[in-house]
Amino acid sequence: MEFQNDAGSILLRKKVLRIVGIVVTLLVLWIVQPFTYENIDAGNVGIKINLYGTDRGVDNITIVTGRVWYNTWTTKIIEFPTFTQSVDYEPFVVTTRDAAEFQVDPKLNYHINPAMVPQIYRQYRKTLAEIEQQFMRNTIYDAYRIVANSFTSDSVMSNREKFEDRIQILLTKNLGKDGFIYDQLTSAISPPASLRQMIDEKNASIQARLKAENEAKQAIAEATVSKAKAEGEAAALLVRARAEAEANRLKQQSLTPLLVQQQVIQKWDGKLPQYGTVPQFFKNVAQ
Repeated sequence: MEFQNDAGSILLRKKVLRIVGIVVTLLVLWIVQPFTYENIDAGNVGIKINLYGTDRGVDNITIVTGRVWYNTWTTKIIEFPTFTQSVDYEPFVVTTRDAAEFQVDPKLNYHINPAMVPQIYRQYRKTLAEIEQQFMRNTIYDAYRIVANSFTSDSVMSNREKFEDRIQILLTKNLGKDGFIYDQLTSAISPPASLRQMIDEKNASIQARLKAENEAKQAIAEATVSKAKAEGEAAALLVRARAEAEANRLKQQSLTPLLVQQQVIQKWDGKLPQYGTVPQFFKNVAQ
């Protein structure tokens, strides 16, 4: 009886161990199994690369979107964003034709042509972040270096728009041929301290000259107004004086002897003037 119990216990123990072994094996297989999936979000493009087989390597790249299942042992998925990217680069220095050093602090906005994502990976075999800090940064630096070498220090500051237009043309061409679409470049260009001082002094001189010219023009204008006002007042006085003189002349011409006698008769009150009042009498008549 005891032998039967021992045999049953051994069988049960073996069965439990078998079940545990199967479960452990399944867990290990689940942990190490190579199958997984990748979600390619909107605004991104994924490329599927075969690592083994006759089609292995970057020559066989498939563009994928959405949820993609793949074998991590034999396949690799790399995702590239196709929406606008903004990269703020560390400042660098470029030299103009007259050996002046300008510091440039660029910020680039760009996006990737989705159809050229496989070509980008074939050519560079790097992540987008690595491409931005290596190839794209070198392209931006070369554009500034080439354009700056065709300008003098003064012309860079006085023809800033033309300077940046040339850089834009170069970047559009050199980035676009590899699938990177240029959107916008913001650059803070700082001249050397000596040139900045010269520019400030020149601007101050121009401001002082303009101020002096404005003050001179204002003084001339005020003098012109005062002269015109004085001439107007003098002309008005002359006209009044001439009018009064003409009136007196006409008045004197109108006092004929006959008219004077007539006025005397009209104003005589019938009394003979007293001695010493005759001049006053005729004065009253004349009035």
